Amino acid sequence: MSRMISFHWCLVTLCKKSNRMKITAVARHARAFSLISTVVAITFGGSLVFANENDAVITAARTYVAAHSAVSGFDVSVEKIEGDYARVKVTPKHAGETDPAWVFLKSEKGIWRGLTIGTFFTTEDYAEFHIPPSIQL
Repeated sequence: MSRMISFHWCLVTLCKKSNRMKITAVARHARAFSLISTVVAITFGGSLVFANENDAVITAARTYVAAHSAVSGFDVSVEKIEGDYARVKVTPKHAGETDPAWVFLKSEKGIWRGLTIGTFFTTEDYAEFHIPPSIQL
């Protein structure tokens, strides 16, 4: 009988150690998965935010150019976003129609709006719209 009890306690002890090892391994895997998930979310989440910001700038630039220009068709490309300011290049689809131009935009409360459009800007233009030197032409 004592052998049976001894065997039983050995089996119970072994099972407890085995379960602890399994639980520890599961916990390690869960921590690793959590860390990887966090890194992926930060990486791709940041990219999505940037993509949405670019889309918002392009939409605002298209609206601004359509309202302040007679160009029939144009392509828009974001050249630089710095804080609440953006510089966008506008290229006419028909090369002989006009020269490429730039639009400067500002974000106010999360909404981008056009400030000015042109092919040449003076220091006074930049000062008037508080355009940071980092995005000036």
